[in-house]
Amino acid sequence: MSLIVVAKKEFVDQIRSKRFIAILAVMLLFSIFSFYQGVNEFMKDYQSFVSGKVQRPSITKIFRTFGDMGVTTFGSILGLFMGFDLISREKETGSLKTLLSHPVYRDQIINGKAIGGFAALFLVVALTLTIALGTLTMRGFVPSFEDLIIIGKFGAVTVVFLFIFFSIGLFTSAIMKDSGTSLLAAFGIFITIMAVIPIFSSVIADAILGSPPDPTVFTLSGDSEEVSNKTMVEERKKFIKEVEEYWKKRRTIIDSFKILSPANNYVEIVSSLDLSKTSPVRGKDVTKNFVSFIIPPLAFFTLSYVSFLRLEIR
Repeated sequence: MSLIVVAKKEFVDQIRSKRFIAILAVMLLFSIFSFYQGVNEFMKDYQSFVSGKVQRPSITKIFRTFGDMGVTTFGSILGLFMGFDLISREKETGSLKTLLSHPVYRDQIINGKAIGGFAALFLVVALTLTIALGTLTMRGFVPSFEDLIIIGKFGAVTVVFLFIFFSIGLFTSAIMKDSGTSLLAAFGIFITIMAVIPIFSSVIADAILGSPPDPTVFTLSGDSEEVSNKTMVEERKKFIKEVEEYWKKRRTIIDSFKILSPANNYVEIVSSLDLSKTSPVRGKDVTKNFVSFIIPPLAFFTLSYVSFLRLEIR
């Protein structure tokens, strides 16, 4: 029962928070705009499908702008702000010591806070999906059962994405002494995984592989009158092979770093949600993206859990 009480209190505190309401309002306004655009594009394609001109469009089209920009930007910030002071605020005010004086265990506190935060994130996603379904209904489109499955999966993936950043905030809140330091640390991790790693992937690829094959070398050798047509063909094939191998290696290096980006994994997973048999992304393997997507929230919550259990209360 103590776990449920903590979870309820955390959920109520979250949805009453001014910063939660402010970011949620911005996110909902952006969702209205993006869903309106997405639904318009979807309905145009759907009308072409009804006319027999194209294949049936995927319902994921309506989530493209919202997912690529709204969730990865406003959603990630919302998750951070919801978690960065959950424990540090209690340490600063001294309420944590008072709370632990009651018949409640530390694991119930940390688990209850996580459950309450997850429930608030679920509410955010539920509201945005309601807007999407309402926009579709207003345009006269009734989603099929298959469409509802895709929408449900989109919602589940989005909740997990938001929880990644909530767990980062919870982690820094557990290990830092005050909320200000916790917020700085949380944003440091946020910037690293969202911007630094993707940007430096190209820099590292350049450092490892160097510059791409120089086309002027082939051009000069091809212009020489002493080079036979046969030699030119062989050199052309050799040059093309070198270029293909270079860009293949470069793409492999960059992708190995992109797999560490929650935003990249989120976009890749969402793009693979289409269940239609004619979809070009149906056979896309996102196993690596899914594994890399699940690990961060589990890792950061585990670290938060352990840190809180070993926390010295003064």
